[in-house]
Amino acid sequence: MEKIIITIGRQYGSGGHAIGEQLSRLLKLPFYDKELIEMASEQSGIEAGVLWVHDERVRASLFKMKSGGGMRDGVPLSDTLYRTQCRIIQELAKKESCIFIGRTANHCLRECPHLFSVFVTAPLPQRIERIMERNRMSRKDAEAAIKKVDAQRADYYNHYTKSQWGEASDYQLVVDSSQRGVEKTAEYLAGLASERMNKIAAV
Repeated sequence: MEKIIITIGRQYGSGGHAIGEQLSRLLKLPFYDKELIEMASEQSGIEAGVLWVHDERVRASLFKMKSGGGMRDGVPLSDTLYRTQCRIIQELAKKESCIFIGRTANHCLRECPHLFSVFVTAPLPQRIERIMERNRMSRKDAEAAIKKVDAQRADYYNHYTKSQWGEASDYQLVVDSSQRGVEKTAEYLAGLASERMNKIAAV
C-alpha cells in the first residue's frame, strides 16, 4: 500500500483522540498527539511544562504577553510552539505514514499529496455525556469545559491558519462520531484510508 498521512481535528468530547488511537492500531501507523509537545521541547530547548500552557492556545500567550511574560527572544511562546510543532509534523510526515491529532496538522501538511484530513464532531449532548463520564464532572461543568476548550482550539486554529476551525471546506472529511461510536468510526476511517492507499498504488 502507498503512503498516507492522516490528520484528525476534533471537537472536545467527540472522541477524536480515542478514534485516532484505534485507527493507529488498525492501520499499524505511528500516532502523534501530546508527544508533539515533548518533541517541541527537545527542539526548542523550552521546558515541556511551559509549552503545555500554550498547547493549542492563543489567549494564554496574549494574556502573558500583556503582563510581561509568554515571550522568548521577543517572540510569543505560542508562535515558537506553533512553528516548532509544524516543522516536526512536516518532518515526521516525510519519513513515513502516520496519524496526527489537532495542532493545525492539516494546514501544516496542506501541500502533502498523501494527506487525508478529517474533522471529528458530535452533537453537544453526546459530548457532554462523554466528558461527564471520562472526567467525572457534573453536567454543568462538562458543558463549560467543552465550550472553553472548543473556543481555545478555534482561536488557535483560526489565528495560525487564517481559516475556520471545523469548516467542512478545510478538511477532506467531516464525520459525526455519535453515528457509529468510537470503534466503528475508527473502522470506517481505516477502510477509507486503505481504499485511498490502494487507489494510489494502482495508478
